[in-house]
Amino acid sequence: MNVSVIIPAQASDAPHLAGTLRGIGDQRYDAGRVEVFVVQYGASAAGAEAPPIVPPGLHVHFLSVDNPSPYAARNLASRAASGEVLLFTEPGCVPDPAWIAAHVAALRDSPATLVVGHVAPARETWAVATFLSYEGVRDAWVFSGASWQHLFGRPKNMAILRRRFDSHGPFAEVIRGADSKLVQHVARELSCDEIGHAPGAVVRQEVVRGLPSCLRDRFVHARALRVHKSSHAAPIALPERVRLFRETVATRRYGFAQAGMLLAFLGAGIAAFRLGGASARFVRLPDIHHRDHTGQDSPGRLRTPDRQRQQQDRREQD
Repeated sequence: MNVSVIIPAQASDAPHLAGTLRGIGDQRYDAGRVEVFVVQYGASAAGAEAPPIVPPGLHVHFLSVDNPSPYAARNLASRAASGEVLLFTEPGCVPDPAWIAAHVAALRDSPATLVVGHVAPARETWAVATFLSYEGVRDAWVFSGASWQHLFGRPKNMAILRRRFDSHGPFAEVIRGADSKLVQHVARELSCDEIGHAPGAVVRQEVVRGLPSCLRDRFVHARALRVHKSSHAAPIALPERVRLFRETVATRRYGFAQAGMLLAFLGAGIAAFRLGGASARFVRLPDIHHRDHTGQDSPGRLRTPDRQRQQQDRREQD
């Protein structure tokens, strides 16, 4: 299968692109052609910096779009892409050498038409490995279940067959969460069997190099979700969380001490996530306008001047 790798980026992401492109250039994949799209988005796209150094032999297209949504950048590249598989990641994520091959194998060898990969830290300490062990068990449960509400996407690591993107895309052009919207849309309209999990398709997040930076990433993620009122998966009920915790302890053969540490780390993760969500009240964003899966206007944090005028007219009439 030919593969198109799509990377949305802002001007500030330029220092992080080199590692991502280097990881793509190091892929062990010879079952098709690989092309790469780097799409600068937002107001700074017009004044983009010089393109990063491209590894020899890697075919990279550089595009730009004024829309402030990273999903608008993904949609633009998807229209220009020629691959049978569309593979999405972000600057600062360095793929393991088998990344593309693992995604293609998951799409080829299962009914899945959309596959979510694994995001790992750049440096895996004992503490962060213990913390993330629960998430590995949780992800296996989510992607093997029949509940589309619990499914989610990962903008840092996700692949979809071109034919499925054409039939159920494009992405909603919001700021955050359109990957989960698309995953849930496909699962709800077709089947949860259409959504797969590829834990062997790994990208490594450069900024996560231990438990403190992992917790900081959770904080930032939660704040962004709340600020942009993003779509995400339904929360897992407490009894199921307890069962998943026990399964993690059993499968990893943790003793009493390490099980206690895992519980403490998970508590810290919950605290970081809740604090991140609570901090969103101190962040103010301008209103803009975005589009949904059908291309129709959809209300959101971002609105056009026309919508603002309509709202002002209604307030004056009241």
